[in-house]
Parts: sequence; structure tokens; C-alpha cells
Amino acid sequence: MKYVSIVRLAPGVDNVTKAFEIFGKQGPTADTELLYAGVDGKTFVAITNGDDPDMAGTSTYAPFFESSTIIPVVDVDEAWTTAMMTAIANMSG
Repeated sequence: MKYVSIVRLAPGVDNVTKAFEIFGKQGPTADTELLYAGVDGKTFVAITNGDDPDMAGTSTYAPFFESSTIIPVVDVDEAWTTAMMTAIANMSG
């Protein structure tokens, strides 16, 4: 299963300094495939792949987050398209 995690750093220079100090030592979690930084310097988006989100790794950074959202996602592939078409057909009648 893939997950999209969107986190926003809590305000404060000390908070940001500590978060980046830890990130400099540990880096992203082991299951991170992609990591993006928002141009605002406060928002980060990670794409991870695993059975469950790496809560141990994520909890390392959690004290520095103002907010976080984790969304399970699937590939939009033939199987997904077929399932959606079936669901739409079932809703229609």
C-alpha cells in the first residue's frame, strides 16, 4: 500500500532548527519513495510504500508538526478503472 503524507512544520525557529537537525542525522523514513518540500518552507509531502505507514519513523518528527494528514492511495491502473466502472454501473441502476 502506498501512502501520501502531508505535514506542516509548527511555527518557531527553535522548532524548525531541531526538526532539520534530526532530519540531517536520520533522513527520511526507510519506506519513503519520494519527498517534496513546499516552496513555503513549512510543508512537506512524502510518498511511502509499505504495509503500514512507518509510525516509528514518523513519530520521530511528530513533535515538530503543526498538522499532518496521511492518505492511503492506490495506482490508477486497469484494475482500478474496472472497479470504478463497476461501482458507477451499480450506482446507476
